[in-house]
Amino acid sequence: MTTNFFQNIIALNVPGHWNLSITTDEQGKVKIIGMYNIPKNGTQASKVVPPFVMGGTAEEMDNQFFDTIAKPVQETAGFFNNMEDYRKGLEKAKAVASAKAATTTAKPTTAIATKTPDQEMPDPKAEKKKAYDTALKTINDMQADCKYEEAIALIPALEEYPDKEKELKNLRGDLNRKKEQMAQFRLL
Repeated sequence: MTTNFFQNIIALNVPGHWNLSITTDEQGKVKIIGMYNIPKNGTQASKVVPPFVMGGTAEEMDNQFFDTIAKPVQETAGFFNNMEDYRKGLEKAKAVASAKAATTTAKPTTAIATKTPDQEMPDPKAEKKKAYDTALKTINDMQADCKYEEAIALIPALEEYPDKEKELKNLRGDLNRKKEQMAQFRLL
């Protein structure tokens, strides 16, 4: 007997760990419970994603199994990879912040400069850039907490930052995609 089951698993192009439980009964019905995870997933995400459960005759499972699981498994893989990338980025940011704090505390303190009459007013472009950077930081924090709807609402208006149009559109598209993925996971 020849089967292409494992070739179909590889064709999904989602390297990872598969745990499948297959139960059969006297009437020829098959029940499959499956879990998918990525290697070295350092997040708790895999504990909240439920297993997929399918049932039917052996012929139905042969005809429908891969068509049914392909999209949800690919979305799960994307979700786990996003969470893993975020976790690694967070660790890197903490290391940078710790190094910066150590550098800051090692520097001698200087006297606070007093304002002289010939000092210029704050640059409006600098203030606008600071507001933009603050908004993006808040959006990234919300994204890390999977609060995609709130993050989308905070995206600055394109009219205010026409030079950042491409970046803002990409950010909105990415957040919408992640919001949809979360909605899919809740449906599983």
